[in-house]
Amino acid sequence: MQLSIYCKTPYAKEISYLFAKNPNNVHERHEKGHAVRFVYHKLTDNEVEATIFVTADPLALTQNERAYDITHYINDRGFAASSIFLSLIRKMLGTALNGKPQEQYAEFAEQVFPLTFEFGPIATALSNTEITELFAPLGFQVEIETISEAQRARFIKINALTTLKQALQQIFVLIPVMDDYKHYFIDETERERIERYGEGWLKQHPQKDFIYKKALRFRHLIGSEPNVKGKVTLNTQRYETIVAHVKELPHQSVVDLGAGEGKLSALLSELPTIQELIAVEPSEAAIRKATRRFEELDTATIPQIQWGSLFYYDHTLVNKDVLILCEVIEHINEERLPKIMAMLLQQYAPKALIVTTPNADYNKVYELEEKRHDDHRFEWTRQQFESWCAEMISNTSYTTAFYGIGEQHPTYGTPTQMCIFKRTEGL
Repeated sequence: MQLSIYCKTPYAKEISYLFAKNPNNVHERHEKGHAVRFVYHKLTDNEVEATIFVTADPLALTQNERAYDITHYINDRGFAASSIFLSLIRKMLGTALNGKPQEQYAEFAEQVFPLTFEFGPIATALSNTEITELFAPLGFQVEIETISEAQRARFIKINALTTLKQALQQIFVLIPVMDDYKHYFIDETERERIERYGEGWLKQHPQKDFIYKKALRFRHLIGSEPNVKGKVTLNTQRYETIVAHVKELPHQSVVDLGAGEGKLSALLSELPTIQELIAVEPSEAAIRKATRRFEELDTATIPQIQWGSLFYYDHTLVNKDVLILCEVIEHINEERLPKIMAMLLQQYAPKALIVTTPNADYNKVYELEEKRHDDHRFEWTRQQFESWCAEMISNTSYTTAFYGIGEQHPTYGTPTQMCIFKRTEGL
């Protein structure tokens, strides 16, 4: 199974930088037991041609699936360009797929080129007409080569004047539509990936409903197709609010302290301007879950997981742009917090520190008599939180700004409160 990319253009060498692959080398990595290779066939001043292909391990394909008979081992999964193929090549193509090359080549990520893609073999029950109707509305000319009498296995060649990033994202959405078998669990992460890759084109595609149905498979996910938002959980609102504020801060290096299972770090990894993203967590069980989550990411900057605790100094966290404590401080005994904050603000000295914690005032809306969680050592009112933050910046060069997260109550505010500590210039 392979994907070949060809372009004839005076900017052929610039395209090679969009791949972030040295043309003098064969690039190889192993994903879940399978060999993934990227090679250049040609690179001149006017032409570039490269292929990424996978040599699958047939036994590895069966390790996480339930086999009831020998047919499980003699299918086309090891040979067809399918959802499995995409999951294996995603990291190898991460820079091109996300349009995040080195800064001096960033303009070429948004430039259109006369690109040709060949991929296959595709094992699909769709007709040639149905396949053409997936790509033609996007401006592609489509050629299909049948390699079996049953017309099930086909190679597909498409070409268009387009950006490399958008073309690859369209291919990554549409190959699973053609694939009769999806090997992985289809959940909200898959819907979010389609939403991200489909931005700017999928909503207007005449086969939009068909694409959602074939790619997502399950009705409850089809019903929550991109741009159709249901009620967002408070947890999601926290993460999205933090990411929105990180965007407005200097944020080339970001540290998620107490990262847990990695949900916030995974969302932060979608910011193309982050160069270094560290997920710090003391729980080995949570680290294992975060590791599995990060393995499925297709973002250019994958979070680095590192064991760590707020009770111990870590020199690798000094002078980062943004540190984040999302729903962490309420799990620590109150008397231990001043020492932790002194370490964060005075020794680590980030440009910004983001802290969120429950708003105890809002507990009245929930009609709670006790704390929201058994492990919370305290929950502060808005006044208590603001007073504590003011105390923490005493004798430092930080300022504070406060924000609410979640549904606003006229009397009790929002369920989550957030403070952003900003270091003043000149330090």
